[in-house]
Amino acid sequence: MKLTHHFLLLPKTSVDVYPLLREAGRTHEDALKTIGVTGIAAIRCAQPAFLTPFLFDGLSAVHAIYDDVFVGVDAIIVVSQSYDQRIPTISARIQSKFNLASTTFCIDLIDGCSGYIKALKLISLLAQSGLKKALIVAGDLNDCMTHHADIGTKILFGDGLSLSVLESDHSVIDTRLFNHGDHHNVIACSFSDAMMSMNGFEVFRFTRQVVPQMIKSYLSETNTSLTDYPLFGLHQASKLVVSTICASLNHRNSLCDDFLCGEIGNIGAGSIGAWLSNIHGLDKKGPLQMLAVGFGAGLSWGLASLLIDIKKNEVIHV
Repeated sequence: MKLTHHFLLLPKTSVDVYPLLREAGRTHEDALKTIGVTGIAAIRCAQPAFLTPFLFDGLSAVHAIYDDVFVGVDAIIVVSQSYDQRIPTISARIQSKFNLASTTFCIDLIDGCSGYIKALKLISLLAQSGLKKALIVAGDLNDCMTHHADIGTKILFGDGLSLSVLESDHSVIDTRLFNHGDHHNVIACSFSDAMMSMNGFEVFRFTRQVVPQMIKSYLSETNTSLTDYPLFGLHQASKLVVSTICASLNHRNSLCDDFLCGEIGNIGAGSIGAWLSNIHGLDKKGPLQMLAVGFGAGLSWGLASLLIDIKKNEVIHV
């Protein structure tokens, strides 16, 4: 399976981080320092929109431009943490909207920062049973969880969804996934209070310790190096996290910056897709191998090696 079409659905509204920090009592110097460290100067905000109508407005916008992009899809995987309803599933509603076969495999997953990798794992398993074309919808409207959160959390998370279409070919999606259950609420949000809390220090320590080691182990196991991957797509948690991981591996992307979500924010499972959508001219570069790496809420972490052969790669404002 290879990734052939990619779209990023973003709200039209952008919120500057600097005024938020100043309103929270940060000095001018502290606010600028925070933005410099996180790399996030603005976040996209769909508030008061809900996930389902936002997604379907975005799908309609994509379909109006490319009416054949969803034709033949036989698996739909939705990955999010900000669902606005329990029943029916969004994936099944997408199947109905585009008049896809009743045999279409549909599933909604509740997951965050490594959820995109889990969706790719599921697609790789389905491909063994004859899957031909799949759609991954991934991301969050985080404002519903961060609106009343601590300012240090609020300024990191934006709203947005990525749409990835994968089609069968000779290539294989190779994945590795790991979990260590979070009993200490390092990253947490309950249904009752709908307010995200995050221990930034523990999150940073976790990523610094486990992510580089996972990547090194995988490269050793597969007898490859990061130079074999023209695209090294890290979950866009923040510039600090991404740059720390890259520095520990002594590697930088040659085709683009390692962190590209400074005007979007962290959109959870959609952040790797957000990074892809901000690589200019990707649809003209031909087939490229990507190592995608997700990590965070769970606690969970994982990676996927897959072929990127983009025909369309666009940002759609909803």
